[in-house]
Amino acid sequence: MSAPTCCLARIPANGKFWLKNARLPDGLRDIRIEDGRVRALVPAGESPCCAPGLDLDGGTVCRIDDGGAVAGGDPADLWVTLCGGRTVAMRAGRLETAARPDAAATNGQADGSDR
Repeated sequence: MSAPTCCLARIPANGKFWLKNARLPDGLRDIRIEDGRVRALVPAGESPCCAPGLDLDGGTVCRIDDGGAVAGGDPADLWVTLCGGRTVAMRAGRLETAARPDAAATNGQADGSDR
């Protein structure tokens, strides 16, 4: 099972869950997502232990629009690095399957070829 498929199975249909152990510029945090928005950020480990969510195991989380820090009240449009190391987009609190583009993918091959 691929990382996004595995993780999608852990996100409840009601859109209310935690991104646990997320790496933000100010340290590890648990991030509450509700109804497509970031509702709370608490120090890692302070979210309810049995609450539904994804343990990112220190994976980074940042805003899609500018790569900046995540704050309460922001739309849940985020780059999320999953526990397996794959970075995926989350839009309105829903993981997408496409990976984050990197320099090699957007700039082509180093030798100038298109293949």
